[in-house]
Amino acid sequence: MKKNLLKTILITLLFFCVPLYLNALEGYVKGNTVNIRQEPGTNGLYITALNNGTVLSIVDETLYEGSGCTEKWYKINYKNQTAYICSKYVTFEKPETTTTNTNTSTSTSPSLKGINTVDWTARVNSNNVAARKKASTSSATVDTLSLGVNVTILDTKTVSDANCSTGKWYKIQYYGNKVAYMCSKYITSKSDITLENEEYANTLREAGFPDSYIPYLNYLHSKYPNWVFKAKNTKVNFSNAVSGEENKNLMQTTNNSYRTSTKPAEGSSWYKINSGVIAFYMDPRNWLTKERIFMFEKLDYSSELENKYPEMVKAIFGTGKLSADKYTNPMVSAGKTNKVSPVHIASRIKQEVSSNGSSSTSGGSFKWKGKTYKGYYNFFNIGAYEVTINGVKYSAVTRGLAYAAKLISRTGKKWNNISTSILEGSNFIAKGYITKGQGTLYYQKFNVNPDAYYSRYTHQYMTNVQAPSSEGNSAYNSYKKASMLAQSFVFEIPVYNNMPDATSLPNSGDNNTNLKSLEMVDYTLSPSFDKDVLTYEVYVPPIINEITINAEAESEKSNVTGNGTITVNDGESNIKVTVKAENGETKNYIITIKREEKTEEGLTQVSAEITTPFDTILKNAGITLDGNYITNYKYNTYASTIKRLITNAGAKDVIISNSKGKELKDTSIITTNSRLMINNGKESKIYYFVIKGDTSGDGKITILDLLQIQKHIKGTKKLTGSYLKAADTSNDGKATILDLLQVQKHIKGDKKL
Repeated sequence: MKKNLLKTILITLLFFCVPLYLNALEGYVKGNTVNIRQEPGTNGLYITALNNGTVLSIVDETLYEGSGCTEKWYKINYKNQTAYICSKYVTFEKPETTTTNTNTSTSTSPSLKGINTVDWTARVNSNNVAARKKASTSSATVDTLSLGVNVTILDTKTVSDANCSTGKWYKIQYYGNKVAYMCSKYITSKSDITLENEEYANTLREAGFPDSYIPYLNYLHSKYPNWVFKAKNTKVNFSNAVSGEENKNLMQTTNNSYRTSTKPAEGSSWYKINSGVIAFYMDPRNWLTKERIFMFEKLDYSSELENKYPEMVKAIFGTGKLSADKYTNPMVSAGKTNKVSPVHIASRIKQEVSSNGSSSTSGGSFKWKGKTYKGYYNFFNIGAYEVTINGVKYSAVTRGLAYAAKLISRTGKKWNNISTSILEGSNFIAKGYITKGQGTLYYQKFNVNPDAYYSRYTHQYMTNVQAPSSEGNSAYNSYKKASMLAQSFVFEIPVYNNMPDATSLPNSGDNNTNLKSLEMVDYTLSPSFDKDVLTYEVYVPPIINEITINAEAESEKSNVTGNGTITVNDGESNIKVTVKAENGETKNYIITIKREEKTEEGLTQVSAEITTPFDTILKNAGITLDGNYITNYKYNTYASTIKRLITNAGAKDVIISNSKGKELKDTSIITTNSRLMINNGKESKIYYFVIKGDTSGDGKITILDLLQIQKHIKGTKKLTGSYLKAADTSNDGKATILDLLQVQKHIKGDKKL
């Protein structure tokens, strides 16, 4: 007895532990810029996007449950890690890739999937800005918003607040439906930075700028007529450029709508970002403002500004430690020697080590491979990244100082004083980037210049995707403080092929559009509810005019509409239940209401006679109810048996149909979710059969039912309604390992249900 029980338990454990696949399959991506994720479902963390024809290593033919894909998800092996892809984007026949000729280049042209192409009316113009509960800097912070977040201005308040210099606050809506307040100096309205000027617009078109660039450049020209704008055709599709930059950009963010993983890619706060964020920061049109356009400034040394450079370089660091002459004079000298703008050198140093410097610029001691060194400087953090050698982990700063001390093989002098470090570091930037076709901050981050020495998307100076906008802003502030903005600056601005009309940061906030539950009172959905199944059918009697739908969202932050009591029209009706997520995304669940056909006499035409109460009919027929479910009949019960018992118990009419409303023949077997309609001469009622062990609804108890109960217990696919009650073979109100064992015993023939 004990041996049999042990054997049963072991077999059950095997069902939980042994995968149901044996061999991996080779498939291909069908479509372009198809996202793959760490978990099945669009709420799974983004890993990357793959293009049409990419070979996939599919673990097996199993389809996994997950949101956002009605055809379920395949598990794949991607670069030795488990990942998931929506099955509708998978084919087992190699698809043909499509190429598009644009100018002189030929390139695969993926779609803009994953890129937010929504236009904007107002945006946050600084980084990490507090959105507050009330119009005051002393009010609680609701959210911290990144540079570029789209907002809608709902209202304006004039408030005296020393920390809000404009004295004006905007009531804003963002992330779909969130509302808060923000000081107006941190908000830019699109209408304030664009201008219509058809005469200059024609000049810009002749220079090669698309129309979508022109309103911004028109405005800048009106403010600074000496500025020169040059269009540079990258000869690449915008979506291809975004794809080429994937996995090469980091950002300090905890916004899951921006990052691809909750695990930092560098340090403790830098994360890889998804294609939507990359697209936003790569789109030149998002940076055509006076404060940010200097990311496109040509970085050559200007003899016209020679006398102004010392003042401008000091302005970069403000009151910071590095504004001292012993730091700024070498920057000016290094710029002239290397034919690079000293303002760029200063901006780059500030970006790397801040206005007050860091351990990289103090000349302090550090340990490298067991020895202590001091007196070395690395103002540009060249060669600085975390590394582990022989089990010892070295910080980025330490590795950068070892590079400066030539403890890591390189050519050139040791950087053992401030002047040498700045001169040599500037030379590295000049020879390695500016003279190699990467002569703007933008090109140093995104190497898309067709004339560049190095291949596209390689040899990029920084990984921080916000660096060009940040350094460009520093340059602007420096020129502004030195009253130099009226100078003839030259800006080389990239232009891509097949650009969308606009790009915005990905929608943020909770993006869960799933329903947690969906039911129609007194009726059963077909198929049974599954959050990833979007269409259902329900059959109702011809006399029903109203139905009640109960629906609950999976997320408390989502809103559900279309539920409640609804009037049913004659014929076929479609009812739409909509879930709107916090970030504004929506998902629709459609329920098609179908009326069952009347019998020849028609259930509604029964003559008014003395009627027998339903409770009496069911009791006399020996039927046990659990709510609207009939639970006391076993498998292999014929429809004729039920009809006879209920008719003899006083029913006027009896119809038994399957889950789709088709009437069963007398010789048919009753299955789980078969429906019993009884008319007692006055009204009709519907009940649903539960056949214990028959969770699949085919009237049999097989390995399929065993697997369905297993998936329910593991949580990979939940049973609901009559199917869940069928799984509860022990009648304790839930489906557990005990029920799994009982079904297994039935299949083995040890103990029949």
